[in-house]
Amino acid sequence: MTASRLWIKTDCKYCDIIVAYCQSYDGINVFLSALFCEVKGLGPEGKYFLVRFIRRFGIAEPVDLGVKALAKQFGLSDRQVSEALTTLVALDVMTFSSTPEGKGRPKRCYQLKQAFHKKLESITALTGTQHEVTVGSLLRHESRRGYQTAEKPEERNDEVGLLTDLRSKKQPGRLTVVNRLLLSVLLCRADRFGVVNDLGFATLCKLTGLNKEQLRHRVGRLIDQGLIRAYVPGATSPILARKMKSIYFLNLGHPELVGGGSVTSALVCMNGERIPDCVIHADGVRKDVSRDKGKSRPFQGSKYEQVVRYFKGQHAPLFRLLQVMLERYAAYLLSKRWSDLVHGHLNQRIDDERLRELIRLDFRISTMPVESGDDGPKWSGEEQLNTVFDHLYHWAYDLALWIKERFDQVTNVPFDSMDFVIIPRTMMLGYDHFVLLALPRPSEGWSGCFVVEPDTVPPVAPQHFPIESDIPLEDRYSYGLLTRPGNDEVIQ
Repeated sequence: MTASRLWIKTDCKYCDIIVAYCQSYDGINVFLSALFCEVKGLGPEGKYFLVRFIRRFGIAEPVDLGVKALAKQFGLSDRQVSEALTTLVALDVMTFSSTPEGKGRPKRCYQLKQAFHKKLESITALTGTQHEVTVGSLLRHESRRGYQTAEKPEERNDEVGLLTDLRSKKQPGRLTVVNRLLLSVLLCRADRFGVVNDLGFATLCKLTGLNKEQLRHRVGRLIDQGLIRAYVPGATSPILARKMKSIYFLNLGHPELVGGGSVTSALVCMNGERIPDCVIHADGVRKDVSRDKGKSRPFQGSKYEQVVRYFKGQHAPLFRLLQVMLERYAAYLLSKRWSDLVHGHLNQRIDDERLRELIRLDFRISTMPVESGDDGPKWSGEEQLNTVFDHLYHWAYDLALWIKERFDQVTNVPFDSMDFVIIPRTMMLGYDHFVLLALPRPSEGWSGCFVVEPDTVPPVAPQHFPIESDIPLEDRYSYGLLTRPGNDEVIQ
């Protein structure tokens, strides 16, 4: 383990310490490991304090600042800092010593315990974090750009001490320290689009010190503030190959995050047209499953009958997740095979074995008995599953092809060298509007936002915006770039 020296400056008008280099081992910032280090019995404010403490001072040197100086540094109240220090000492994370110095108050020193150092060293899952700079910014102070969106412009100031003082005051639209902690954990696991799909609710609770109800509230708050574009709850089912964790679509273009992250290009399609029958939405499958009851067998004898049987007994959360899966498969085809997507008979379409493998990894043979009509074909569980795989593949293909055609009128955009993610919409809305996020594969490339409206005569040229924030806020809600505040459905 290598340590960098702690540099301290005490003549700052607003704060006692303005520069410190984090201790690191093997080039990995320790504060990132601290984010993913569970400390049982430590609440969210205490965990935030611990991560800030490590980021500012490292893990080896003792720190002899008092409660008020630390509170000023981290934008916390004196009470929060005092409670955090007391708890961390009680939990054997920190040691505390007091040395008399003349007639004044004794010198108080805090230091992380060696056993906690080793615990941090054991956490190596974050070596590939893509948003380290943004996380560091969130855990330092509000950015200048974030302050430009505040309701009280006279309070903008670039001095660190004043910024952290302001953070401790509750103001509309501001990120609380707990929400900064939660958002930082999510960012550590986000891909370059800001999508997080491998952090379950239980894990997030352990890492942040929140309980499940508090976590739901915090996620809802981040959605309302526009920091999370969309949220899809996880689901379990006998037909899924594994438990599917919740999915978070972070808004990397938000002023609080844009300083360190790459901003996605947005392609918004306002459909307003009849959707082809071949473009299947999971809500339509759900309705077909609910229709297929008793003696009513509207799909009897068809291969689709076995798809309906496969999803029999599944509840709404599963179908919402199914839609996200279809969109993920379609986004894969758009990213990898844009130029190859063409109309044609089934046997004339591209066959992507990687996509078929992605589908196979998500589903397994149903535990429900395989049914068939008296005069219909007999099916085995494996045959049924292969039929489901084929349908999912072709549904994803048709969705990708339909999306591609929506943007045929957009010129001078290198679609075939871009990667895509589809932002999910509320299930009942179907494909009324459609949103793609796009990133060029090269480090530098096209960026911007296109809104493609319904085809008319003569054709309407796509509306272009240089950056996403130029799109009026109400339009971003209606398009689906953001989830409208107060939509309780998204956090159930």
